[in-house]
Amino acid sequence: MEHVNNGAGRLKKKRGRKPKADKQAYRYMIRLNNKDNERFLSLFHKSGHKSKSRFIADCVLNNPVKIVSIDESAMNFAMLLSHFFAQFRAIKTNYNQAFQVLIRNLGEEKARSMMKIIEKPTLDFILIKGQIEDIYTQIRERCLPK
Repeated sequence: MEHVNNGAGRLKKKRGRKPKADKQAYRYMIRLNNKDNERFLSLFHKSGHKSKSRFIADCVLNNPVKIVSIDESAMNFAMLLSHFFAQFRAIKTNYNQAFQVLIRNLGEEKARSMMKIIEKPTLDFILIKGQIEDIYTQIRERCLPK
Protein backbone atom coordinates (compact mmCIF):
# COMPACT_ATOMS: atom_id res chain seq x y z
CA MET A 1 0.00 0.00 0.00
CA GLU A 2 1.29 3.42 -0.97
CA HIS A 3 1.00 6.45 1.23
CA VAL A 4 -1.16 9.16 -0.33
CA ASN A 5 0.54 12.20 1.22
CA ASN A 6 4.14 11.40 0.42
CA GLY A 7 4.39 14.42 -1.92
CA ALA A 8 6.13 12.52 -4.68
CA GLY A 9 5.24 13.74 -8.12
CA ARG A 10 3.52 16.93 -6.91
CA LEU A 11 4.74 20.49 -7.62
CA LYS A 12 5.44 22.55 -4.58
CA LYS A 13 3.17 25.60 -4.31
CA LYS A 14 4.73 28.95 -3.37
CA ARG A 15 3.17 30.60 -0.42
CA GLY A 16 2.64 34.28 0.29
CA ARG A 17 2.11 37.25 -1.96
CA LYS A 18 3.38 37.42 -5.53
CA PRO A 19 6.38 39.77 -5.86
CA LYS A 20 5.63 43.10 -7.49
CA ALA A 21 7.18 43.95 -10.85
CA ASP A 22 8.02 47.52 -9.82
CA LYS A 23 9.06 47.13 -6.21
CA GLN A 24 9.03 50.31 -4.10
CA ALA A 25 12.42 50.00 -2.47
CA TYR A 26 13.35 53.61 -1.82
CA ARG A 27 12.31 55.22 1.43
CA TYR A 28 12.51 58.86 2.49
CA MET A 29 11.70 60.32 5.86
CA ILE A 30 10.57 63.76 6.98
CA ARG A 31 10.09 65.22 10.43
CA LEU A 32 7.31 67.67 11.23
CA ASN A 33 6.51 69.74 14.27
CA ASN A 34 3.00 69.77 15.80
CA LYS A 35 1.71 72.67 13.72
CA ASP A 36 3.02 71.26 10.42
CA ASN A 37 1.73 67.78 11.32
CA GLU A 38 -1.80 69.12 11.89
CA ARG A 39 -1.65 70.93 8.57
CA PHE A 40 -0.32 67.79 6.85
CA LEU A 41 -3.09 65.61 8.33
CA SER A 42 -5.81 68.06 7.31
CA LEU A 43 -4.45 68.14 3.74
CA PHE A 44 -4.21 64.33 3.75
CA HIS A 45 -7.84 63.92 4.85
CA LYS A 46 -9.03 66.45 2.25
CA SER A 47 -7.12 64.66 -0.51
CA GLY A 48 -8.99 61.36 -0.21
CA HIS A 49 -5.85 59.22 -0.52
CA LYS A 50 -5.88 55.96 1.40
CA SER A 51 -2.22 55.99 2.44
CA LYS A 52 -0.04 58.82 3.60
CA SER A 53 2.90 57.60 1.53
CA ARG A 54 0.84 57.78 -1.69
CA PHE A 55 -0.32 61.27 -0.70
CA ILE A 56 3.25 62.46 -0.10
CA ALA A 57 4.48 60.90 -3.34
CA ASP A 58 1.61 62.50 -5.24
CA CYS A 59 2.36 65.90 -3.71
CA VAL A 60 6.08 65.69 -4.41
CA LEU A 61 6.00 64.18 -7.89
CA ASN A 62 2.89 65.75 -9.44
CA ASN A 63 3.16 69.33 -8.20
CA PRO A 64 5.67 71.47 -10.07
CA VAL A 65 8.72 72.40 -8.04
CA LYS A 66 10.51 75.58 -8.97
CA ILE A 67 14.28 75.20 -8.89
CA VAL A 68 16.39 78.31 -9.00
CA SER A 69 20.10 78.04 -9.63
CA ILE A 70 22.30 81.04 -9.05
CA ASP A 71 25.66 81.43 -10.71
CA GLU A 72 27.89 82.74 -7.93
CA SER A 73 30.60 83.97 -10.31
CA ALA A 74 28.08 86.04 -12.29
CA MET A 75 26.68 87.46 -9.06
CA ASN A 76 30.17 88.37 -7.85
CA PHE A 77 31.00 89.98 -11.19
CA ALA A 78 27.79 92.01 -11.12
CA MET A 79 28.55 93.10 -7.55
CA LEU A 80 32.01 94.27 -8.58
CA LEU A 81 30.54 96.24 -11.47
CA SER A 82 28.02 97.86 -9.16
CA HIS A 83 30.96 98.85 -6.90
CA PHE A 84 32.53 100.47 -9.98
CA PHE A 85 29.38 102.56 -10.40
CA ALA A 86 29.63 103.69 -6.79
CA GLN A 87 33.25 104.69 -7.38
CA PHE A 88 32.26 106.57 -10.54
CA ARG A 89 29.67 108.53 -8.58
CA ALA A 90 32.31 109.35 -5.94
CA ILE A 91 34.77 110.54 -8.62
CA LYS A 92 32.06 112.68 -10.23
CA THR A 93 31.25 114.25 -6.86
CA ASN A 94 34.92 114.91 -6.16
CA TYR A 95 35.37 116.38 -9.66
CA ASN A 96 32.47 118.79 -9.12
CA GLN A 97 33.71 119.75 -5.65
CA ALA A 98 37.23 120.41 -6.97
CA PHE A 99 35.85 122.57 -9.77
CA GLN A 100 33.75 124.61 -7.30
CA VAL A 101 36.79 125.12 -5.03
CA LEU A 102 38.90 126.26 -8.00
CA ILE A 103 36.19 128.73 -9.07
CA ARG A 104 35.85 130.07 -5.55
CA ASN A 105 39.61 130.47 -4.95
CA LEU A 106 41.02 131.27 -8.39
CA GLY A 107 38.12 132.60 -10.41
CA GLU A 108 36.20 131.07 -13.25
CA GLU A 109 38.75 131.76 -16.04
CA LYS A 110 41.69 130.13 -14.24
CA ALA A 111 39.48 127.26 -13.05
CA ARG A 112 38.37 126.52 -16.62
CA SER A 113 41.95 126.62 -17.93
CA MET A 114 43.07 124.22 -15.17
CA MET A 115 40.17 121.87 -15.86
CA LYS A 116 41.13 121.71 -19.56
CA ILE A 117 44.21 119.78 -18.45
CA ILE A 118 42.07 116.88 -17.29
CA GLU A 119 39.46 117.16 -20.06
CA LYS A 120 40.79 114.27 -22.21
CA PRO A 121 41.15 111.81 -19.28
CA THR A 122 37.62 112.78 -18.22
CA LEU A 123 36.25 111.96 -21.69
CA ASP A 124 38.12 108.62 -21.65
CA PHE A 125 36.65 107.97 -18.23
CA ILE A 126 33.12 108.62 -19.53
CA LEU A 127 33.68 106.20 -22.46
CA ILE A 128 34.96 103.46 -20.15
CA LYS A 129 31.98 104.01 -17.84
CA GLY A 130 29.62 103.55 -20.80
CA GLN A 131 31.36 100.32 -21.82
CA ILE A 132 31.11 98.97 -18.28
CA GLU A 133 27.40 99.83 -18.15
CA ASP A 134 26.88 97.92 -21.42
CA ILE A 135 28.73 94.88 -20.06
CA TYR A 136 26.69 95.05 -16.87
CA THR A 137 23.37 95.09 -18.72
CA GLN A 138 24.47 92.15 -20.91
CA ILE A 139 25.44 90.09 -17.86
CA ARG A 140 22.25 91.01 -16.05
CA GLU A 141 20.14 89.89 -19.02
CA ARG A 142 22.04 86.63 -19.61
CA CYS A 143 23.07 85.38 -16.21
CA LEU A 144 21.13 86.90 -13.37
CA PRO A 145 17.71 85.56 -12.35
CA LYS A 146 14.74 87.67 -13.27
